[in-house]
Amino acid sequence: MLFKNLPDQAPFQLFEQYYQDAENNNQPIAEAGCISSVDKDGKPHSRFVNFKYFFEDNLIFFSSYSSNKAEDFKLNQNVAINFWWSNTNVQIRLEGQISKCSVKFSDEHFYGREIGKNIAAIVSNQSREIESYEVLEAKYEKIKSDIEEGRIDEIRPEDWGGFQISVSYFEFWEANNDRLNYRECYSLEQGEWRKFFLQS
Repeated sequence: MLFKNLPDQAPFQLFEQYYQDAENNNQPIAEAGCISSVDKDGKPHSRFVNFKYFFEDNLIFFSSYSSNKAEDFKLNQNVAINFWWSNTNVQIRLEGQISKCSVKFSDEHFYGREIGKNIAAIVSNQSREIESYEVLEAKYEKIKSDIEEGRIDEIRPEDWGGFQISVSYFEFWEANNDRLNYRECYSLEQGEWRKFFLQS
């Protein structure tokens, strides 16, 4: 995850410190966080995504704009994220509101990626049923061949891009002896961050 122009306020600085500590302790896929949404029937859904940036107060990942989670986001912009770093025994919970990134930002990220990842974004109708995994593999190989041989261009799909979450709540959880776990929290209230602690 890349950090840029984070607010000079405790929860953002703490998040970066905990993240760097996880990476320094060889935490696999430290950028993977579980994001939860709610669908039109009020049912919750969770899945892991790779968060690529924390720019200013926005935590950012990329995905299909026509996926099931994207449909959830249209109905309810409130989301929750959970990072778990087993190598440091730290859990960080965040909450905030989600929206799409700018077209320019999505383009910059897309065209800076490895071609294989971009082909996957072009090929996959994310969350839609398919007859088998082999059919998806065949679609991938066909598009890969078409791009490599110049029959089609490597262009960012209009329904793929960035999602940004403006964070309004942080909870920093550390495992401790006898389950007396440490829980330091920050809540954005009327433009100010309120710090408090929760009992484990």
